Amino acid sequence: MISLRVGSNFVNACKARARDNPYNAGGEKGEENMKENGRRGSKATHAPAVQSEPSAAEMPASADMNMKETGTVRRVLLLLRCLADYPGESSQRIAQRLNLPRSSVHRLLAMLREDDYAANESDGGFTAGTELYRIAGKLSAQMPYRQLVEPYLQTLSARFQETSLLTLLARRQLKMFHAASGSPANPMRYNVTLNSLEPIVWGSTGRTLLAHLDDAEIHAAIVRGDRSPVLGLVPDEVEIRVALEEIRRDGYAITHGHRTANAVGVAVPFFDAQGEITGSVGFLIPEFRWVTAPREEIIQALRDTATAISRQLGLAAAD
Repeated sequence: MISLRVGSNFVNACKARARDNPYNAGGEKGEENMKENGRRGSKATHAPAVQSEPSAAEMPASADMNMKETGTVRRVLLLLRCLADYPGESSQRIAQRLNLPRSSVHRLLAMLREDDYAANESDGGFTAGTELYRIAGKLSAQMPYRQLVEPYLQTLSARFQETSLLTLLARRQLKMFHAASGSPANPMRYNVTLNSLEPIVWGSTGRTLLAHLDDAEIHAAIVRGDRSPVLGLVPDEVEIRVALEEIRRDGYAITHGHRTANAVGVAVPFFDAQGEITGSVGFLIPEFRWVTAPREEIIQALRDTATAISRQLGLAAAD
């Protein structure tokens, strides 16, 4: 279990900011404005009284405190997200991005710095602090890829009535494995073996990963000589490198009969927060259905899904 430890100075300061915050309707200044508006309204009209929501002054003290703390906590969470997605920005730019007063942003950043959730750069910009990196590192090591991606797979399979795949890279072994699949209602679908290491040089799901490894890794994967599952072909380095160049150029891979007879594989890669290749999402489609399939729609849907996954993994460039 991971617990988030926040210093007492930070908690007390958050409560103080919420109490004095003029933008919080539950704060003292908001309460004064509500009373003043009520006095003005009583002089201007004598309309019959109507049932209304209780004012901040009429609410129980516990409810008032919850409103104050919730508003400040939400601002802190938005600020932390901004530090992660837009590192190095000034407090003024952050204030503009979040539509908050610069003074409020400056005070919150100062509190975050006290507990190392934020840090100052030499040019005056702000970035995530070491404590935020520590928490992110622990969470990323436990990323539940299958749980994250399965809803996307079900959506893809329901839309196109084809078998969808989540494939992950086992980089140290220069292998890949299918971690999850989505099954359509169509009676002709594929049973995919999950969590079994397979060669990375064959199939769209493998080659779209191979294309984003470094040159030494690509060479090492090819010279292993892993034969194709269907025809038993030996890897041809020239053919593979030409195919990988096309994948990098187009952003997706399409193969015919590499892993499954009479089937087309199409896949798009996704990346982690550091921009490193992590896996791919794809389809396995019978050849006879691929002939009339909406290819551009399928590829775009896979692109959109891969972009969404990369963003959830923390890749800011995927926005």
